[in-house]
Amino acid sequence: MAAEARSRTADILSIYVPAFFIFLGMGIVSPILAIYAETFNVTYALVSLAISMYAIGRFIADIPVGVLADRFGRKPLMIWGTIIIALSSFLNATAVEFWQFLIYRLLEGVGAAMWITSRQALLADILRPEERGRILSYFSSFILIGSAAGPTVGGIVASAWNIRAPFYIYTAVSVISLVLTFIFIKETNMIHTVHNTGGSGLSLAAARRIIGKKNFIMASLATFTMFFLTAGIRDMIVPLYAANVVHLDEAAIGYILSFVTVINLLLTIPIGYMIDSQGRSL
Repeated sequence: MAAEARSRTADILSIYVPAFFIFLGMGIVSPILAIYAETFNVTYALVSLAISMYAIGRFIADIPVGVLADRFGRKPLMIWGTIIIALSSFLNATAVEFWQFLIYRLLEGVGAAMWITSRQALLADILRPEERGRILSYFSSFILIGSAAGPTVGGIVASAWNIRAPFYIYTAVSVISLVLTFIFIKETNMIHTVHNTGGSGLSLAAARRIIGKKNFIMASLATFTMFFLTAGIRDMIVPLYAANVVHLDEAAIGYILSFVTVINLLLTIPIGYMIDSQGRSL
């Protein structure tokens, strides 16, 4: 899928729409994750652990997934990652013990690492430097549209049926993303480059070179700080506070989380154009 052979339709169907469905599913369960963990009659500390297990799964899998994506290709990792996400979301709905919920959340994080890391590698393969800001802003916008719609859908579903129902919807939209990925994603030629040069996909010298760059360190610290400050508030504190203190139902919690994401969405595409026209360090 070389850059010159791409079309807008191909970009939409292969890059944007599968991302929309994956993050729609993640958004669907976001209003009820902490509340669902509470139904196992555990402490707030264990509720926070359930929220964190997804991130732990991603942390464990991200680097190995990057190596595997270089060795075996981007598409297989995306497919298997989506299968794991769909399976773990279904299993979450069927959990009867808290330890099962923890394992399934960890498994979801591993699947997400496979999907997200291989998707980012694919984007790096096919995007020209002069278009990266715009394309990535469109990509982020589809993610944010899914993330914005998801909490509202999940809250309404949980209020209308039960607190396990959003996990089944998450499973369904993950399957849709899987079908789209299988049909429309085209493997890049980067895998052939790695094999032909005898590369392993993991070089200590390359790792030292990247880590030694000031921009890499600052970007990593900024990303860590942003997620450290916001992830727990959005996924745990806001839903639990809204449910236990303000006594809002799941639908109202979903509306709140959706509103926050919409504000982020409104700024994403303009910022992408500014990055391409004014530079990355603006």
